[in-house]
Amino acid sequence: MAFLVGALGAVIIPTGSASAASFTMTVDAGGLVGRIGVDAIYQNGMVGNGYDIKTCSNSGEPTLGWDSSGNLEGTTTLRDSVSGLGSLTTIRLEMYPGPCGTYSPWNDAGGAHVQVTPSVASRGLGRVTIPRLGQVGSFRIDGDIIASTPIADGRVQVDSFQIATGYPEAPQPLQTNGIVDWGAFASGLSRGTHWTAGVGWQGRYIMFVEDTVTRAKIRTLVDIVPGAIPTIDLDAICFGFDMCLYDRGGPGITAGSFHPTSPTRILDTRLGLGIANGAVRTGDGRLDTLDPVTRRDETANHDLQVTGRYGVPSAGVSAVLLNVTAVNAPGPGYLSVVPKPQSVGDVFDDQGTYWSTPSTSNLNVDDRLAVPNLVLARVGAGGKIRVVNSFGPTDVVADIAGWFGTGGANTNGAGFVGVAPQRAMDSRVGIGGPAARFAAGESRSIQIAGKFDIPANAQSVVINITSSAPDGIGYLTAYPDGEATPIASNVNSTGRGSVRANLAVVKTGAGGRIRILAAESAGDVIIDVLGSFGPYGGTITTITPERIVDTRTGIGSIAAPLGTNDMRTVQIAGRGTIPANATGVVVNVTSARSTSDGYLTVWPTAGAMPPTSTVNFRAGRPTPNLAILKLGIDGKLDVFNERGSSDVLLDVLGYVTG
Repeated sequence: MAFLVGALGAVIIPTGSASAASFTMTVDAGGLVGRIGVDAIYQNGMVGNGYDIKTCSNSGEPTLGWDSSGNLEGTTTLRDSVSGLGSLTTIRLEMYPGPCGTYSPWNDAGGAHVQVTPSVASRGLGRVTIPRLGQVGSFRIDGDIIASTPIADGRVQVDSFQIATGYPEAPQPLQTNGIVDWGAFASGLSRGTHWTAGVGWQGRYIMFVEDTVTRAKIRTLVDIVPGAIPTIDLDAICFGFDMCLYDRGGPGITAGSFHPTSPTRILDTRLGLGIANGAVRTGDGRLDTLDPVTRRDETANHDLQVTGRYGVPSAGVSAVLLNVTAVNAPGPGYLSVVPKPQSVGDVFDDQGTYWSTPSTSNLNVDDRLAVPNLVLARVGAGGKIRVVNSFGPTDVVADIAGWFGTGGANTNGAGFVGVAPQRAMDSRVGIGGPAARFAAGESRSIQIAGKFDIPANAQSVVINITSSAPDGIGYLTAYPDGEATPIASNVNSTGRGSVRANLAVVKTGAGGRIRILAAESAGDVIIDVLGSFGPYGGTITTITPERIVDTRTGIGSIAAPLGTNDMRTVQIAGRGTIPANATGVVVNVTSARSTSDGYLTVWPTAGAMPPTSTVNFRAGRPTPNLAILKLGIDGKLDVFNERGSSDVLLDVLGYVTG
């Protein structure tokens, strides 16, 4: 069953041969009268842009409707053929309950649509029922609308057509009388912050949704069930639906405030958590096999649902902050975490979202040891993110640290303010605690809020945590002081004597303190403070990652690595999609092709170089680390390389304004 699409407008019925196709039917509308729009489809297309038989007309054109007994009134014949278009192949009928000019999807009776061949129509279509409240199985399809700009009456136009599902999905059949199948149909504008698809039946719908202000328009497939009507988020990719095609316009971006969470594990492929079908395989989920079951299994191996679970709302979420760890990687490669994009091509193509590949990475892996990195991931279609894997099957673990709202919902979160990086703890020399290594299993509390230029009412702090010279393989976990130790990690050490850093955004606990746990191995711990989130800061706009600097190729810098004790200034604000008024940036900093062990330090231009590190790297091993940084004078950052030579890559994931 194909969907029916009719549009009101002038139609010219050509003259010529008197041969015609006709149809008969009875409409069961519970005594309601109604109108019917009819489209005739010929071998080579349609005649004009509107109905061939109109719902109503003041100019003598053919019209059709039904009376209170359900009998058809008006024109029920269509031309068998049209010069230039060929023979009639399909007849579409769209039924609108109510007298001429009174149809509204907000009434208690919905519309219905039927599509048949002329041969079926000539034998009669039998009795067709329209959905009505109180009728068994029918219900009202009403949902909410959210947006970062005002929502007036008529902001959203929705046209919906119920369709049947096919293999390999669970069957969702249409209504039938044994002669013809039909589904629910509705067309109309929103009221206030609510949209409707009228009264319908449970099942799958193809919907055309338009933001009449921005003119962005999508088509989407969605399963509608009572009690689970989706919210239309006009700021989200695909307006929040799981998939879509943009018929006009494209996804926008919006700033959001931060909502911290205690560290919570939302993905562990070793346990089937989040992604249930094993380690993440090579690629991004696309397959060229013709078997739809295999294709869907591959998609499920790469796409992770992040909204509607673990305390994250089901709508109004622009991004999530995740600590992502690659475990047991089979060899050198990288992982990229990207939003699930909209589709291109055919709305029914389950491979339609695989039209692009990321040019940036979040984790670079070169051995079988656990490699973590904090990731700011923009939420994609349906509230999902996609894990792209450049090498063989790799277990992936992700712990959520918080999420960002949009300009239209969940606006009561915290904003970011960066500081010049400052060292808050160094157990090697006694900063922020005793000059003593952490014992395996030991935790220590440290005051952050109210110190290091961090306001006392900070709700979360942004810190770079470094594991230095551990006794063996282990991990560090940062969490709010006073709360139970979470099942989560921030830094995974790679073995005796190693140095590994990772950014963390940690919700503050009792008295503005956080706690650091050294699990499974003893070692030194270093903490550098980069900023905080609180009621005083600016919002963050999350973007699809953009490479702003690459010293290998000359992007944003000269095409040359940084040498020993070398410093370079790079422009951030005003480049790519980053506005000139950005006050901070979320950036993945990667050391590549390094010739010795060392570190990079990144800080706001015009400030003194801080005694901190951003990335700790080993010779020849690409090493990334996320940073959330205040921008310096004219929106610039300074980058310093401590030893040897190292190329530097900066991938921007978001920016701060306000």
